[in-house]
Amino acid sequence: NLPGANLGEADLSEANLRGANLSRADLRRANLSNANLIAANLSNATGLTCDQIRAAQTDETTNLPAATKCTK
Repeated sequence: NLPGANLGEADLSEANLRGANLSRADLRRANLSNANLIAANLSNATGLTCDQIRAAQTDETTNLPAATKCTK
């Protein structure tokens, strides 16, 4: 669990973050390519873009920030 973690510019490609608590984490410019974010809590994460979400593995159990309106 990494709530509030500074992950800006981190290479999280292919990371297994299934079910991880990333609430309030800073994800600015983090590489999320093929990262497993299924069932992850990204509520209130900052710096998260639609491109990052599309590059990651997500599903209906992924908890995205309320303001994020992306389609796969």
